[in-house]
Amino acid sequence: MISVRRYNIGDRDQVEKICLENAGCANAPEELKTYTLLTRCWYYIEQERENCFVAVDDAGKVVGYVLSSENYNNFERTYTEKYIPKAAAISAKCYVDAKFDMLKHAMYRRYYPAHLYIDVSLDHQNVGVGALLLQALKAHLKRKFVQGVLAVAEAGNDDLVRFFENNGFQTILETRYGKTMVFEFDE
Repeated sequence: MISVRRYNIGDRDQVEKICLENAGCANAPEELKTYTLLTRCWYYIEQERENCFVAVDDAGKVVGYVLSSENYNNFERTYTEKYIPKAAAISAKCYVDAKFDMLKHAMYRRYYPAHLYIDVSLDHQNVGVGALLLQALKAHLKRKFVQGVLAVAEAGNDDLVRFFENNGFQTILETRYGKTMVFEFDE
């Protein structure tokens, strides 16, 4: 049986492993691993642990996570100060990519201040784990009076788009890079 709980520091290694596995870079060079964790994981688990949840199996093993920032303005300020320089230290390309990745959410900050990353281990996908994680995050953000949450599905990731659609997200922008999707909380 799978249960969902708030992220804690002891989950870090398992969350990082799932992140790298889903990004397709578990066996990549260290610089690519660092960049991936920097842009998809570290900010959230280091700066906003209270907005992060993990799905665990009966043995307590993390099998998925949802990481979120509840306020884009706070995210942008801290990410720019602490994480963009780390991307720049890897390479100029990583710097530009990290800035672009951060800015994908900027134009929607007023109406959808929260954003998320979600991943489920490859051997636990398509069995409802992601939906459980989203339910936990949605309930948490709604209690904090967040208006809506934004997610980006990269181009070609049709499974992720369907997942978000099946969980109440709507596409508000489609570009060659992917789809920007949102979930609005009822008033």
